Amino acid sequence: SVFDATARRSYLVADLDVLCSPDDDEFRGLDAYFWAFFALWPVLVPLAFLALLLWIRPAVRAQRIGPLARACRFLWRDYDPRLLFWEVVDLGRKLFLASLVLFIQTDDGSSKLLRLIVASVVSALFLTALALVKPFKRFDDFYLACTANLLLACCFISGTVIQLCESADDMCKTLVGFESARGASEFVVVLTVAMLIASLLVVLFKTVSAVRMPTVRLTSSGRPPVLELSPECHFHGFISHCWGTGQDQTHTVVRRLQLLLPGVRIWLDVDNLEDVGRLEESVRDATTFLVFLSAGYFKSFNCRRELYAALASNRPFIPIFEADVAKGGASIEALKAECRENCVEAAPAAYPNYSGPGEMLARVFEEAAPIVWVRVNAFQLESLKAVALRMLLHSPFYASRPAELADGVMVPGQAGPVAFSGPVTILVCRDNDGAWSVAEEVQEAAKTGRALAPKAAKDGVVAIREADDALETADALPGNSRHVLLLYMTDRLWYDPDGTVAWLVQAAMDRKITIAMVHEQTPNLGGCAFSTFFQGQTPQVLLQPPYNLYNALAIPLYGSPEHRKVSLRHVLRRMGAAPCDAGLLRRKLQQLNHFMSVARLVRIRAPVESQEDILQRRIRTDKINSSRRLSEGSDLEQSRRQSEGSGPEQSTIAPLRAFRPRRRGPRRE
Repeated sequence: SVFDATARRSYLVADLDVLCSPDDDEFRGLDAYFWAFFALWPVLVPLAFLALLLWIRPAVRAQRIGPLARACRFLWRDYDPRLLFWEVVDLGRKLFLASLVLFIQTDDGSSKLLRLIVASVVSALFLTALALVKPFKRFDDFYLACTANLLLACCFISGTVIQLCESADDMCKTLVGFESARGASEFVVVLTVAMLIASLLVVLFKTVSAVRMPTVRLTSSGRPPVLELSPECHFHGFISHCWGTGQDQTHTVVRRLQLLLPGVRIWLDVDNLEDVGRLEESVRDATTFLVFLSAGYFKSFNCRRELYAALASNRPFIPIFEADVAKGGASIEALKAECRENCVEAAPAAYPNYSGPGEMLARVFEEAAPIVWVRVNAFQLESLKAVALRMLLHSPFYASRPAELADGVMVPGQAGPVAFSGPVTILVCRDNDGAWSVAEEVQEAAKTGRALAPKAAKDGVVAIREADDALETADALPGNSRHVLLLYMTDRLWYDPDGTVAWLVQAAMDRKITIAMVHEQTPNLGGCAFSTFFQGQTPQVLLQPPYNLYNALAIPLYGSPEHRKVSLRHVLRRMGAAPCDAGLLRRKLQQLNHFMSVARLVRIRAPVESQEDILQRRIRTDKINSSRRLSEGSDLEQSRRQSEGSGPEQSTIAPLRAFRPRRRGPRRE
């Protein structure tokens, strides 16, 4: 036969001796292998993934993860449960662009534009669908996917430009605007590099944002917790509350938990209540039972129905305690008395085996300590972390893996340990009852931070000293230590008989010494509303310029362990400490601040008081005490009038506030 020079022939790239033609015996054998693997990977694997997702779809949407769903987690864990099949769609796109597009113009498609045009259209359509549907759970995954698909579409469009310029120079100049294919290639290279740099910046920004996102993470691994449900439940928690005194607080608890634990499902009446007659069924449909304790909770009939249902289904109780009386709270003792008085039903319908108030008290108050609900910023975060940790401890996933929660949970940006860059001396007034013990707690917290701090902060030793001796004697303040006066604020702060506390605060402010005000929040330890200090208690000289004592913020001191730790760290920050994980620049600034605070310390040599000076100081003290008594005179008169018909016990309550015997704090030997 005559050889046809114009005929087009294709050869196998791996072996140029093999002609890609049905007439070649070796090619027919390889062609059979090709179709077998084609059916196995581009066809059967996506179909298998689709079948698996269809099978586990009900369990995943209900968050009741079984062994099969857990094994297939790589297919669905990054996507919204409503868009469970997006992985199959994305896999189809990848297969089309990587292999199926080669079936377009199989003979000479590599030198034509059709493949590039089809690939560009497919990429643009997929990017549009991705932007509209938003299938990912996390926004950083969504932004990364959009960036990658935009970069891919730009690459296909750039390939089209190069293909046009390689075909003919006149077409390149007419259609694209470049003089030659070299100019087009250089433009594409620069554009590709710019897109890569932009993509890397986006990925870096989103990675940093994801790391700092305020969501609950495991302290042991830094990863988000696994939220799985038991097979018989559809909610992670059911929150029970009294509408009159706890509705606003519970809404805040649930909304904040939903932000901190993405994907958590908590039953809340305004969101999920359809029939009040099915409350018991709703309680059984949750893994845990959250009780928001506020005034009147146990008086509510529906709240008691929920309690009995939780007892019957043996759900773990997570009590949350509202302590602020102004916000509907009550003391623990008052709530226990309310429980004994109202939880007395005999054989309630939801729990016929109910044994009486003792069983209810044991489950609500004694099984686990109630979590104190605090509204203030970092303290609220601690309350929410405590609730989240208890919910996770009772989840089926971590019930068999308690070691992963042994170190607790954390939220990026939370208040961490702090340390000083130099020695610090805490000054305590002996007449400020309770201040010495608080100073010792602050000292222990500083030791903890110092142990975790870098070498630059190892000199941050904290000492405690009586302010009376330090400020009343001449040259008593060493020059290498920063001094801070700790003022422990209780309802008896300004009631020392000779006004020593007020005099020492004034003397410290005259010497430019920092005043760290610590406001006690526990009522039985002297906690009171901050407005109390403006009601005739604080000496007027401290409220007026140049002192303006209360222009600085007071640090609230809470009694619960998780909140007290944060309070002490804030006190240390007020005294000049910096986070242990602070960078080098921040450490240098802290050292500079320490040096300046020591340098500006004004040492006023205390002169020897004459008899006339002592007499004048006593006169000033008497005036202060007289003004307090006058400000309370109307209250005392009213108390006396009320006591005439109510017995002798009430008549002694108000006068006790006018006179407080002087009590010395512990002295440092």
